[in-house]
Amino acid sequence: MTQITVSSRAPRSLAPSSRFFPFFATVVVVQGVHVIEHIVQLLQVTVFDVPDDKALGLLGFLIQFNGTEEYLHFGFNLLYLTSLYVLAFALMDYAATGIVPRWAFKTFVIGGVGLESWHMTEHMVIIWHVIRNHGCPCPGIGDRALNVSDTVLHFFYNTIAYSATVVPFWFVMKERRRIRLE
Repeated sequence: MTQITVSSRAPRSLAPSSRFFPFFATVVVVQGVHVIEHIVQLLQVTVFDVPDDKALGLLGFLIQFNGTEEYLHFGFNLLYLTSLYVLAFALMDYAATGIVPRWAFKTFVIGGVGLESWHMTEHMVIIWHVIRNHGCPCPGIGDRALNVSDTVLHFFYNTIAYSATVVPFWFVMKERRRIRLE
């Protein structure tokens, strides 16, 4: 069995006993599934002519409350945002050592943490409308301001925030591979 040693350059979170990498990988996989849900919703609306308020994705058909999947998305995005804040603190070490370039860390902070923070604000407004209306219509801020459907807007929110998370993940994976080859 090959012993993995962590170089002096690498943060301790790359050590085999660390929980950082499995946590980061889980966040990337779970959010990837969430993005797939939004792709399904987008296909339901654009290809299968499902009305926007009836395009619930796959899980949304199974998990509904007040006739909407908004609580599911709210919970999913709250968990994702919390995970991004945890990752932001951990990734500071990676940016400081150069494993994750500063531009990639900034991309993560602005495009991932920042956009997802706004996205949660949107979901809070949507949930407020769901509670007030006992279901939908439940518009957010952006869809009204931009005159775009909720399905399209949240597809972009999730895709951009996810892409910004994958960028530093790629550099962490690259460093783990380098360490294994040493």
